[in-house]
Amino acid sequence: MTRRIVVTGAAGFLGSWTIKRLLEDGWQVTAFDRVANDAKLVAIAGAQTASAVSWQAGDIAETATVSRVIGQAGPDVVVHLAAVLIPVCKDDPVTGARINVIGHINVMEAAADAGCRHVVYASSGAATARAADGALFTVYGGFKHWNEEYAATRWRDRGIASIGLRPAVVYGPGREVGATAFVNAAITDVVAARPHKLTTGWRHRVEYVEEIAEAFARCAALEVDGFHACDLTTEVTDENDLVAVLQEVVPGCTIVLPESGSFREPLPSDIAPLEALIGPLRHVGLKEGVARTVAQMRQV
Repeated sequence: MTRRIVVTGAAGFLGSWTIKRLLEDGWQVTAFDRVANDAKLVAIAGAQTASAVSWQAGDIAETATVSRVIGQAGPDVVVHLAAVLIPVCKDDPVTGARINVIGHINVMEAAADAGCRHVVYASSGAATARAADGALFTVYGGFKHWNEEYAATRWRDRGIASIGLRPAVVYGPGREVGATAFVNAAITDVVAARPHKLTTGWRHRVEYVEEIAEAFARCAALEVDGFHACDLTTEVTDENDLVAVLQEVVPGCTIVLPESGSFREPLPSDIAPLEALIGPLRHVGLKEGVARTVAQMRQV
């Protein structure tokens, strides 16, 4: 039996990697994004694999458009990844709210109207990351926290099940934008034999994109009730760890440590809720993930 799925934010970094995995798992994929652009998917999966995807273009904040796309696709599940990231939400919170809040509402309601089994959506580690005074660190995190609360209430109100996954600092081939793209920036320069000065220090969960895409795909395949919000990994690394790994993977590379302090101290994470849903998820450690990224970038 054909399994149908809609993926929003499909032209982006995480969207492209998630679609690649969904195609490998046998899903019939309808991709939705502001512009129907499969360039990232072609780069990571190849043109032949990418050609299997049906594309729809539109604004995630336009209720009628989202309802039409999901209704016509008739998916079993929706994977909702469309979002703008920390800088846009900080500098233009109205645009951030249109996409990250109204877009989330539109997807949840359209999925319920279409009779979907459930929605798997990208929350964020920022949804739970609070400063010493108790406030969330970012406007983006505030929007993602609200998304988790909305998903919970719509399970009660409409019976639409959901799983929100909370990526942290995600890296891998194709990552270009966002406040947490600093890991990819370093790897990109090293692969190009350029010296690189890290822009910030950090102690955080740094997560390889294929591991995160696998989690989204496995959550999509579930039969699930209720509402769930889950961390994805527990390993915490810092800029010194990245420098050591890069110098091992690419001998002779030049990496200069940053002058600034830590990007952010992470809250403790708990992957037990995710493992209760999908079973153990093998963690791709920093050395393995960086080595894979370097190898994939060199093939381009």
